[in-house]
Amino acid sequence: ADFFYKGSGTATGIDLLVQKKAGRYTGWVGYTLARGINRFDIYGRDDFPAANDVRNEFKMVHNYRMGRFDFSMTWMYMTGKPYTAPTGGYELTLLDGTKQMYLNVSEKNALRLPDYHRLDMAVTLYFGRPAQFNGALCLSLFNVYSRQNVWYKNFNIVDNEIIETDVNYLGFTPNLSLSVKLN
Repeated sequence: ADFFYKGSGTATGIDLLVQKKAGRYTGWVGYTLARGINRFDIYGRDDFPAANDVRNEFKMVHNYRMGRFDFSMTWMYMTGKPYTAPTGGYELTLLDGTKQMYLNVSEKNALRLPDYHRLDMAVTLYFGRPAQFNGALCLSLFNVYSRQNVWYKNFNIVDNEIIETDVNYLGFTPNLSLSVKLN
């Protein structure tokens, strides 16, 4: 068959995949609805979202072959991952005179990073001489529209105030690669 469909469901998620494997155009579209939870006695008796709890994930991969060229495009969207953040703090002077800072934090993984999405594109030229060598020259563009996706948050205490800073994944990043295989 030219198209392939796979679906599954569990108590914690649903996966759907539609795939085209043959011909000049190939690709797939996939969606996952999932819930990852943890429970550790050290954090209490309640469940909390796992660090990798991405509730919705949608991905599309498209490839088109035209002669010696391959054109590809990938787009992905994911809802934000959970995280725990400091909400306040206090400082205590210990019996030996040293000072110790203590933080109050949110419920375990109760907050969510912003949703993540990006578009990647590439074109690959295949070249060579049969029985001597073959190779590929590829230009790829990562995060074409330069979305500022948050990888994690960094927290610092400055003058008794919590300063929150987003640490982002790469923005728009072009790459050029050459590979040659000698026979």
